[in-house]
Amino acid sequence: MTVKVRDSEVRLDVTPAEFSRGFKQVVTKEGTKTFRVEPATYKEIEERVLVKPETTRLVVEPAQYEEVQEEVVLEQARTELEPCRTSGAAAYGASSAVFGFCAKEIPARTKTITVTRLVKPETTRTEVIPAEYKTVTRKVVDKPAEVVPVELDDEIETFEVAELVEAAQTREREIPAETMDVNVKRYEGRPRIVARQAVCDQDLTRDMVREIQKTLAGLGYRPGEIDGLPGPKTIDALSQYQIENGLASGAITIETMKHLGLMD
Repeated sequence: MTVKVRDSEVRLDVTPAEFSRGFKQVVTKEGTKTFRVEPATYKEIEERVLVKPETTRLVVEPAQYEEVQEEVVLEQARTELEPCRTSGAAAYGASSAVFGFCAKEIPARTKTITVTRLVKPETTRTEVIPAEYKTVTRKVVDKPAEVVPVELDDEIETFEVAELVEAAQTREREIPAETMDVNVKRYEGRPRIVARQAVCDQDLTRDMVREIQKTLAGLGYRPGEIDGLPGPKTIDALSQYQIENGLASGAITIETMKHLGLMD
């Protein structure tokens, strides 16, 4: 018998986000015209430049388990028959193939095993990684120079930036359940011996046998002398009556007594 000792689960494999590295140029000072007589005047402004965009990161929360005790039936309860002296079968002697049996209850045999059960499956939560900025101070022309124009080139600053190529991803991976093979004994089929409740030897009286003999004689059977003793003729007549009426034969059973009308 296969017993599940650990439930199946789904685990999540996280693929982190991918970034590409590059360089970005920012004009930190605009080119302009100035003059030798009156140089140009400037004013400074600050500008925030995006260096790395906002991204998300997936964090795996591990699964939670608990151990519980589970009882497994190794051997089912059953009833066994043991030979015993009963039902008036002694009167039949060696000519009868009937045996008396007593029922004995055999309790079931069990075993307690520890089973690991999944309480909370593995999950993920998302963490936000804020964007990164760099503050750049720029100079812009407030008043151009006059008289002698002078060409001033742009001043450019180059710095490294990261761009998001592929966001973080998760992939589900199923972990199968764990099982344990346990040997279990089971009983199949039924006993072939017919069991009927019979009159015990200590309860069998001569008056009871005499009533049986009278009834059999009245039905046309030949139980012999009506003397209250279960002799061979009485036993043969009773067996013939039981066989012809589809009753269990070989003993003075409660079933036969009721069929003869001698017992309620």
